[in-house]
Amino acid sequence: MKFTCQKTDLCDVLPNVAKATSMKTPLEALAAIRLRAQGQELELTGYDLELGIRTQIPAVVTEEDTILVDSRLFSEVVRRMPDGILNIITDEHLKITIQGGGTECQLAGMNADEYPELPSIQQHQGAVIPQNLLKNMIEQTIYAVSLDETKPVFTGELLEFANDELNMVALDNYRMALRTEPLAGQDPMKFIVPAKALREIQHLLEEDDKNENPCTIRLDNHHAIFEIHRYFVYTRLLAGEFVNYRRSIPQGNKTEITVSRRELMDSLERCALLISEKNKTAVRFQFEEGKILISCQNVVGSVDDQIPCDMTGEKMIIGFNNRYLLDAVRAVQSDKVRMFLTAADRAVKVMEADGESSIAVVMPVQVRR
Repeated sequence: MKFTCQKTDLCDVLPNVAKATSMKTPLEALAAIRLRAQGQELELTGYDLELGIRTQIPAVVTEEDTILVDSRLFSEVVRRMPDGILNIITDEHLKITIQGGGTECQLAGMNADEYPELPSIQQHQGAVIPQNLLKNMIEQTIYAVSLDETKPVFTGELLEFANDELNMVALDNYRMALRTEPLAGQDPMKFIVPAKALREIQHLLEEDDKNENPCTIRLDNHHAIFEIHRYFVYTRLLAGEFVNYRRSIPQGNKTEITVSRRELMDSLERCALLISEKNKTAVRFQFEEGKILISCQNVVGSVDDQIPCDMTGEKMIIGFNNRYLLDAVRAVQSDKVRMFLTAADRAVKVMEADGESSIAVVMPVQVRR
């Protein structure tokens, strides 16, 4: 293999491709990036058998070949090379030589025959989503994904295309996040994408206000490929049946609260200073006409806040896991937050001030009356 490329092009993509390599594996190939010099491009691939990221950069290729190189070491060496053009050469002993600006570094490579093949999507079912929309929907829901590996179906998010809408849903035993947006022209389908893949997809999605480069999704029963501009993200899909999430949305509210998002976040963040794994404490909310009394007390200290609100319905006292409610409020994208309550032991619905596209559901916890 012999090629030249710009250091900046290589440095731009290496951190992203490296996200799909595994540092905790006895298989050296899974900790490596595959370099394939072919035509006028250098293709870079990372793949840990669950998540794969592939991309290309321009290169002047004089000898085509494919080789594996340790992801972390190669990334660090390239980052520390002088700026400008890099010459990269491999020999018959799989030694990789990196030259540029009077500097030369050598690394041991690995035989590419040891590298697993990326999934091949046989079916052509798929969808096209504007990058801005998908990025925003992931941001508003990813926080509610379950961390419980004993229920793997909930460690990802449901993407559901139906009735010219896209629904994205994340939930665990204590909370749920739902985002719904109109998206016409898509075939009806639903599938569950692991949170790890969605976080990397979110990172790769770009601001594309004119929707010139939408994200394309292709999938079969077991895998999906997200095509994001110059990146291809491969992910396995989670098997299993997602619950009927709409049954988790509370109905028949007795109390509706409208409150400043900033003021509510500030209060919850003050309470968070007292709470830790060692000192788990619920936050007490007392809803009254025109105000919310928020309190948190443990051996570390106490917080007592009073913030204004608009209230209709019955007065109520209810407790929350501070982090669960704070995550839901942070995801709101308006200046005001609406909260709908039915009873002290029933789930609470959190929404933006206007519109129905974003819904969070948070289960309460017991507090002293």
